[in-house]
Amino acid sequence: MADRCLLPFLFPVFFTAVFSLVEAGYIAYNTTPAIVPGKINVHLVAHSHDDVGWLKTVDQYYVGSNNSIQGACVENVLDSVVSALLADKNRRFIFVEQAFFQRWWRRQSDATKKIVKGLVRSGQLEFMY
Repeated sequence: MADRCLLPFLFPVFFTAVFSLVEAGYIAYNTTPAIVPGKINVHLVAHSHDDVGWLKTVDQYYVGSNNSIQGACVENVLDSVVSALLADKNRRFIFVEQAFFQRWWRRQSDATKKIVKGLVRSGQLEFMY
């Protein structure tokens, strides 16, 4: 019984000791979508999940107001996704909530719409329903 009581105190000591042995530094990851034979291949695809009108109104979710309820600004998500996809051709993103996308789309310039269409054609940006 006494050993069990010590466990909550030993875990922080153990993890502190382990993490102090790890040298911090930049790690470069291979983000290509290629399959590597003989290894477990895991591909993570970022996607949206912004419930339309769940905790806040559609407007509050879209513009990021009333963050005392929940922090969310769908307009910023879409703006940053387009930039991130353009910055790295290996990135992919799935957007689900069409009510938000339609609102965002109507406010975009012709140049941005052309860019987004190119991202869809290339398969970097997908839509699910």
